[in-house]
Amino acid sequence: MGETWKDNLIYKMIAILLAILLWLYVSADQNPPIEKTLNLTVNYDNLRDDLTLTSKGNSVNVKIRGDQKIINSLGLKDFKASVDLSQVKMGEQSLPVKIVNPLGVEIVEISPKEVKVNVDKISEKQVPVKVALLGQTAHGYSSFKASVKPSQVVIRGPRNILENLVEARADVNLNNAQSNLVLNLPIKIQDRWGNWYGPDSLNIIPNTVEVFIPIIQDTPSKTVPVKPIFEGTPAQGYQITRILVEPETVKILGHFNKLDTIDRVQTLPISLTDAKEDIIKEVDLSVPSGVTLLYGTKVKVMIQIEEGAVQMNFDLPVNIHNNKSTQKVVLASETVKIKIEGKKEIVEKLLPKDFQAFVDVSGLELGTHELEVQVDAPSDIQVLKIEPVKLKVEIKHLEEKPETQSVGKNT
Repeated sequence: MGETWKDNLIYKMIAILLAILLWLYVSADQNPPIEKTLNLTVNYDNLRDDLTLTSKGNSVNVKIRGDQKIINSLGLKDFKASVDLSQVKMGEQSLPVKIVNPLGVEIVEISPKEVKVNVDKISEKQVPVKVALLGQTAHGYSSFKASVKPSQVVIRGPRNILENLVEARADVNLNNAQSNLVLNLPIKIQDRWGNWYGPDSLNIIPNTVEVFIPIIQDTPSKTVPVKPIFEGTPAQGYQITRILVEPETVKILGHFNKLDTIDRVQTLPISLTDAKEDIIKEVDLSVPSGVTLLYGTKVKVMIQIEEGAVQMNFDLPVNIHNNKSTQKVVLASETVKIKIEGKKEIVEKLLPKDFQAFVDVSGLELGTHELEVQVDAPSDIQVLKIEPVKLKVEIKHLEEKPETQSVGKNT
């Protein structure tokens, strides 16, 4: 009895083992292991905020192996290819690619195993915005200078790119326009070699600008100067020394017969009453009736006001220039009076020795001549008057005695 039980147990175990082997055989035959190659996008993780990648590998090929049912049920979303940038250095380098894969799937091969990246520091640069006009306005219409807000944008990106940027540009297509254009346009950036960059490669702040382009029907026009008008006078002892207007001219539009009567456009009156210092003011223009201004109706006027000039008189001896050694020169008067003008703080320090009055006798023959008196003065001093303006000069041989006792100094 006992032997029979043991024999049956052995047979049962053999039967179970055969069943398992048969199941494995059938399973392998119905669900064999297969290989498959996937193209995965590379993710870059843990890059510091002050760094950026100027070049990088975008994808890798991954060969996987596993049971047919498992492999066929998986997609790209079940895998992740990544590069850790936490320890990255500046410049070009190669870094390993790591693959996260599901259980039951074997990674057979990664190609390439490493990707090249170039790391640069992030910088900022302010760049002026220019507007490029493309196309034409409608027939009989003209476009004028565009205005853009803001006039500059801030570019944030790799330092080696920012160093070579030259301008930010907004392109405007006039497209047969017949009226003013107000557009919100994207910005593109150009470097010194003509390469263009957009928001996909650089952070542009702001990435759009508002552009205004006047479109005006062609009419007769004329450019005339702007004349500032003043009322009142500066404080006593002060005077206007300089006036600047920006812009100095404006363009007016109107009929020919009206334009012919206008040779300037005046500002509204600017008060100078008791002024002791410079005045800088934005002032409206007084637009003549029958015409219009092409651009704005305001100009900036800068009036320089300084303490007034003072005058002073000096008596100066008259010197003789270029006298020959064989000649004697006799002057009708040995002195002249001069009146000068200049800034108070300069004039008060002047002495007669700072000036020189003279007559030039070069090339003159013997006899009597009437010569103009010349005066050398400091560059910031104006000579207002010389008395007398001319002197009679008698030229004789040296051995002859002069008829008068008034003899000038020879130099």
